[in-house]
Amino acid sequence: MRIQFTLAAALVALGLGAGGCGQNKIAECNALIEVINKGVQSIDKGSKAGADQGGSNDLKVMADAMDKVAADAAQVKLTTPELQKFSGEYQAMAKDVAKAARDLAAAADANDAEKTNTAQAAIEKAIKQEDPLVDNINQFCQGN
Repeated sequence: MRIQFTLAAALVALGLGAGGCGQNKIAECNALIEVINKGVQSIDKGSKAGADQGGSNDLKVMADAMDKVAADAAQVKLTTPELQKFSGEYQAMAKDVAKAARDLAAAADANDAEKTNTAQAAIEKAIKQEDPLVDNINQFCQGN
């Protein structure tokens, strides 16, 4: 079983005004988006490097990468209330994905079908949150 995690976070070209507030928003948007993009890249690299038959190593790599994304996002200094909210939501989603990925890996390693199904549903639910969160971040960051 292989879980594919894709992240639609593309670094946005920001055409905001040259005012001080706009520059602060640009810098904060770029910092948060950079953290998210680096996390995606680490997941992509990790899953290619550690492919295993049951997929549990990929899941563990994903879990570690998502925990790191959450921790790194928490370190980004944000003063814009909207970005603080989006960052908090993204961190929560990343932690949910990490937990569900570890649960799924453990269930797969134990050949426990019931726990596998439960963990699979949890990871799918957590991952579905990602695209709308990234869309919200991108829309906010592209807005004037």
